[in-house]
Amino acid sequence: MADGNELEGASLPEGIEVDETSAYFGITDSSDLINRLAETDRLNGLGEFLSITGDLLLKQSTFDFETAATRLEVEGGEIYWLLSGPFGMLSWTDPIRSFLGQEDSMGNAGGPDPGLAATEKDALEAFNDPFRLLKMLAIGHVCGGLQELDQYLANFESWLQDVPGNKVRFLALHQQISSVLRETQGGGDASSLSSLTGGPVTKASVVAPEGDQTVEAKPEPEPEPEPEPEPEPEPEPEPEPEPEPEPMPIAAPVIEPEPEPTPAPAPVVEPMPVPEPEPAAPEVSIASAFDTPLNPQEVREAFDDMDVNQDGVISEEEFRSSTVISKLPEEIQQQMFERIDLNKDQVIQYDEFTAAAEENTNAPFLAPKRAPVAQPVRRPIQSTPQPAPQTMTQAAPQAMAPSTSSAGRLRTGVPGVQHVLQTGIFCGSCNIGVEYHWRICPICGARL
Repeated sequence: MADGNELEGASLPEGIEVDETSAYFGITDSSDLINRLAETDRLNGLGEFLSITGDLLLKQSTFDFETAATRLEVEGGEIYWLLSGPFGMLSWTDPIRSFLGQEDSMGNAGGPDPGLAATEKDALEAFNDPFRLLKMLAIGHVCGGLQELDQYLANFESWLQDVPGNKVRFLALHQQISSVLRETQGGGDASSLSSLTGGPVTKASVVAPEGDQTVEAKPEPEPEPEPEPEPEPEPEPEPEPEPEPEPMPIAAPVIEPEPEPTPAPAPVVEPMPVPEPEPAAPEVSIASAFDTPLNPQEVREAFDDMDVNQDGVISEEEFRSSTVISKLPEEIQQQMFERIDLNKDQVIQYDEFTAAAEENTNAPFLAPKRAPVAQPVRRPIQSTPQPAPQTMTQAAPQAMAPSTSSAGRLRTGVPGVQHVLQTGIFCGSCNIGVEYHWRICPICGARL
């Protein structure tokens, strides 16, 4: 390379000032078009340039420098000079570069990283491509001529005054440009960019200038899919170690079987009594307070015993203080009194007392639920030889000895009926016979 501002093998044109890069691209002489575009204003210069190259920008994904230079009758390097000089495409989007934290066209440092998403950053970065900007302006020129081109330039420059505030507009414009280019590169018409015009969308066909051959539409090639990574070879399994030889089995000593013992006779177990179904709710009555039903005479005696003041009725206090009832829990006493007092006059008449004494339930009030854990201990019944049948002689009926009831009165027994439970289980407090599934003694109220 030669010293100074000249490049070896390059000849700078006369009439315009170009930089070394333009000379490197082959500028030798300045054409009449270049001189005219250098002297006119930016709007008219862009309009004349886009009227010649509009179909090259919109129908092909890559700008054809060779065809454009032939139509413009310029050198390829002069097109680069137009973009960097009169048109100002290289420095137009410096505010976007500064917003993205990049150096501008003059090498000045940008601002802080705005922290945008990758898709937003790529969309804004696309405006730094000068040919992307030319495509945007070509859409306006094809659809509306110089008037719409002027509107595109004015609105886009106003957005550049505040890039952060107009970020959403830039992103929407990027989407519209991409959509229009997909349509034109597929052979379709160009649609105006409503983001820049603010008006209705108009359409126009993309054609070559009169006298020039129309270029073939060439869409952007689809990116090749990334090759799938080759699967890593699976590691070869390590050989399993050979199993150690099993030791020779030792013969087990022969043990003579013991003589089987003579089986003892199986004990005969009495079947468990089937528990009676539990009532939905316990009955509360006078009859449930005694271990046997009361006859009419005993009902009269029990009523007179409770009627302490002999006024013909039993008050609640007299009822609770009686010998039988006072042994019950207070809650049970209250339930019994309220159940017997049918007319709810707070006293018990004789007819109410009689009706309560006649009640007989399958589950007495004082018989609690079956205990879940305790089980009766039963002894096996030993089989005994049956005696030889003998001629039965009917014995004269004997009068049963009168028994003393739990209420302290004498009762006449019934022949053949036991009035004492034969379970062999007794209350620890009053020593009466009780059922094995009871939890509360019906006489003294103690817990069993």
